[in-house]
Amino acid sequence: MSDDPVSEVPTQRDPEQSDAMPIVPYRVLYADIPFYSDAECKQEVAEARISILEALDPDDELVEWDVVPSLNRYEPGQLLQWTLNSKQLWEESWYRNPETGQIERAWTLHVEFIGQVLSQQTLKENEETLKAIEAKMAAKHKEKIN
Repeated sequence: MSDDPVSEVPTQRDPEQSDAMPIVPYRVLYADIPFYSDAECKQEVAEARISILEALDPDDELVEWDVVPSLNRYEPGQLLQWTLNSKQLWEESWYRNPETGQIERAWTLHVEFIGQVLSQQTLKENEETLKAIEAKMAAKHKEKIN
């Protein structure tokens, strides 16, 4: 048996291809929205709230919202990293769309969203990249409207 340190173990390398999920920031559009276990929105789920997020991915052809349950408190405008907690989930739920006031199904089954807020340092270090993404997203939104 050798007394050599663990660093002697060969380094693992990624192949030329990447299996990593691309890092796409998510913007909080709406936060602190109650959700309900019934379609009439009378039985509020007290322990959690909905946040509505938009992926800042200019290459995604669809502009859609992600409606996510969370025990965390988020604020509109925050940029987040996508992270889920598979140990906490909610079954069929409904909410009132903050733009229309209409009752909509939120999901049939969803795990908890626990995304981390991007730090000020991270935002500053990536300011130019974020500006470029914002410009592409604005053009994409304009296209959708026209």
